[in-house]
Amino acid sequence: MSTIFAKNDFSKITTIVLFFWLYMYSGLTLADSPKSLIREGLTFYDEGNYADALQSWKSASEVGSREADFLLGFLYDGVLQNDKEALFFFTKAASSGHIQAQINVGLKYEKGEGIKIDKEKALYWYSQAAFNQHDIAQFRLASLLQEEFKNFKESHFWFSKSAQLGNPEAHLALATNFILGRGVDKNLTLAHVSCNLATLLSRDIGGISRSIQLRTELETKMSVDQIKRAEKLSRKCIEKKFKECMNYAELDVRQ
Repeated sequence: MSTIFAKNDFSKITTIVLFFWLYMYSGLTLADSPKSLIREGLTFYDEGNYADALQSWKSASEVGSREADFLLGFLYDGVLQNDKEALFFFTKAASSGHIQAQINVGLKYEKGEGIKIDKEKALYWYSQAAFNQHDIAQFRLASLLQEEFKNFKESHFWFSKSAQLGNPEAHLALATNFILGRGVDKNLTLAHVSCNLATLLSRDIGGISRSIQLRTELETKMSVDQIKRAEKLSRKCIEKKFKECMNYAELDVRQ
């Protein structure tokens, strides 16, 4: 079971990134022209002066700032509602290695926003960010591999990578894979562990409810010993602060 994040979810993420930059650039001097232009644009944006923010960031973009390219994409994608321009600037930033922009370009190609739907290109851009250890990129890559390309083994690999970085939706997807034997051997104990971790890591009530519901259904098919072992492995994962915990759990179950 995988959940594709909606466009609104990415707006929330990019908004957080935006205000992070506002904080970071607020202490910089005017010595660095692109950074000062970005700071100036962020101030305009915060004041609701989007026309001047656009101009400041375009000036920074013209001298090669990938951060400005990303912020232009953000502005066109949100306030200005221009998917084609958003894609242009997100792609420009993504081509320079901007991770969040790479995810956004993948989303544009996957959803067909400002461009014709192209799942292969979406896969490419998600992969670029996924290899840079971004859990949302890894989750989206895994979801696309599973749902569109039916590559269950590779999909499970990327769900695992995302889960290791603390993504609760990835843990929930792993739980379903372990239940169905999709891309991995069936294992109810590991499915239970994944549900436990998804519950602990979820940031919203909806995610917590889904993981608890799946775990409750799962326990009707498990023995008492299996449940106890799953709880023990879950505690181990917490002690390890979730680092490589699913790898540890899988090795433990196979012994």
